Amino acid sequence: MMTFEDFKRSNLGFGYYGQPTEKEMQECYEIAQQVERTYQETYGHIDGPRIGDIVEFSAGYEVNKYGKIVENMYGGSKYGMLCVCANGSSFTNGRGFDTSGGPFYAFHKSKLQLVGEDENIVWTWGCHGSGAHQGIYFTLKVRRWIIPYGPDMKRSEVVIRGRGAKGGKMAVSISNFGEFFNAQSFVSIGAFMAWAEYVGYRYQTECRGTFRGVSTQRICDKCYTDPTWQPPVGAKPIKLVRNGDLKDAWVVTTDECIMYYWPNIHDPNRKEPAIGTPEYEEKFREYRKYSDNPMGIELKGENYGKTE
Repeated sequence: MMTFEDFKRSNLGFGYYGQPTEKEMQECYEIAQQVERTYQETYGHIDGPRIGDIVEFSAGYEVNKYGKIVENMYGGSKYGMLCVCANGSSFTNGRGFDTSGGPFYAFHKSKLQLVGEDENIVWTWGCHGSGAHQGIYFTLKVRRWIIPYGPDMKRSEVVIRGRGAKGGKMAVSISNFGEFFNAQSFVSIGAFMAWAEYVGYRYQTECRGTFRGVSTQRICDKCYTDPTWQPPVGAKPIKLVRNGDLKDAWVVTTDECIMYYWPNIHDPNRKEPAIGTPEYEEKFREYRKYSDNPMGIELKGENYGKTE
């Protein structure tokens, strides 16, 4: 069980006014201690994985080091099936658990390997019973398990729709798993293929409705603000649109990441060309050429780069 001082720091917002008294904290701490005793009396004798334990696992997209064994939402407990929540918060009275959050995964207990002990943060109602701001948070002493996983993770997904995709969607888009936006888009399949070959983006196809693929590589960004910055060894030059402007950037490829480095440097002496001038027209042509087309390949059937 956590110390009383740690318990107080974990529950500074407890109570109706967010200023719990010492007496309230003492009463709440006794409740937490009782829940912890009940938990150990109920589950402490179980040799294998038990509800409340911490599990490190991979769902194929990312490694979660603090998954929790929770109440079995999928059934099959008598056959050894467990339910593991990747990111959840569990209410408990020491016997029953009620977990919110997610996502939830089903694993057979035979896949878990014991690696040691850990702590699980849970909550229950404090000394005033249920109500707004009446929950108290504390730790249970639990076991830590791991479900072995390999190095090949699905870090990004590519969706290939082709030119003329409906709904304003791009011909090709890449999104990193765990993010809800496109990490990179392409105006045509040809633009995507030229880029993928140049930077070394590797993917495997998965046909599910539209043409999809998954990759072990993410699309990553780093800007630099030092004018004397030098690109890493092996970096390749590339054109990128960032902050609404065309940048002379660099790209470095690893097994896990396509990393872009681009300048974010303010130059007070730089003057933007006036609209309608030849300099502006040339800048706009360059912008159009490389927008969603990092290799600047010719786009047949389109007037990219032309302003007439």
